[in-house]
Amino acid sequence: MKQLDLVLCGFGQIGRMLYKTLLTRTDFRLVAVIDSSPEFIGRDAGTAAGCAPCGIPVTGSPAGLAVRADVAVVTTVSDADAAADTIAGLLGRGMPVVTTCEELFYPYPLHLDAAAKISAAAQAAQLPALAIGINPGFLMDYRVAALSGLAADIERVHVQRIQDASPRRMAFQKKIGAGQTLAEFEASRQAGRLRHVGLPESVYFVGAALGWELTRVTESIEPVVAEADLALPGAIPVKAGQARGVRQFGRGFAGGREVITLEFVAAIGEPGSTDRVHIFGTPELDSVISGGVNGDKGTCAITLNAARHIAGSRQVGLLTMLDIPPITGHSR
Repeated sequence: MKQLDLVLCGFGQIGRMLYKTLLTRTDFRLVAVIDSSPEFIGRDAGTAAGCAPCGIPVTGSPAGLAVRADVAVVTTVSDADAAADTIAGLLGRGMPVVTTCEELFYPYPLHLDAAAKISAAAQAAQLPALAIGINPGFLMDYRVAALSGLAADIERVHVQRIQDASPRRMAFQKKIGAGQTLAEFEASRQAGRLRHVGLPESVYFVGAALGWELTRVTESIEPVVAEADLALPGAIPVKAGQARGVRQFGRGFAGGREVITLEFVAAIGEPGSTDRVHIFGTPELDSVISGGVNGDKGTCAITLNAARHIAGSRQVGLLTMLDIPPITGHSR
């Protein structure tokens, strides 16, 4: 297997986890790291990631990039508009792009301006760009599409992702409101700081995959409240009465009927972690991954596997998971 040169753009927690994952992969060679944070600019990327020095200094922006690569991976932000210029710039420098930006996973119809900007850059460069992740990206959306091929006369789908957030990275625990009072949780929710990003996008993706013309998509968010004090290893401490996480629903309606229900629960100490897809059709399908999938490890794996795929793709434009063959894993 050809070793691919890779540029990593974004050196937050996911970026640094990807860096560590790259140390175990023989199919990639990291050639540059980009991050705009003064905390990282100029530092050795290995040292900044808590590893041995690697001789690659962190560059402040794509404009300062002195190398080209077979593929660029962008892990900067969740916001489609905020990510669009970076992705377009890397495409303009001759690199296919894979991004973990949640809102770009399926940007139709919610993020049309960002999608148009990236699509234009990709068409001009005759290169592909793809947004990917574990969720959105696979567990609550693409997995539904893949399984739906086994059923006919589908009436509705119900998807659950229930996870104990204790082993997840600290930034994720903060994003779900763990340790906040209910008043703080509500303030964060209203400010848009507290949510699993990408659930409406997943609803639209499933609707498109299964051929439903959705007339309405809704999203609701509520706290999962601790009944007792919780102090678990590696987790934010939570007192009784505080939020230990979030319960979030994305719902899609067609013809006044709820046909898509996506239920996302992530909380400190949540029992019964599972990833479930229930398709009500002929035959009825109920697929369960007991124990669930670790979101951080899964994100790193699928992102790099997608990067390998996109680097060798002849497709052009801003792609979705409906446009490409299945992303497959890397064997040692």
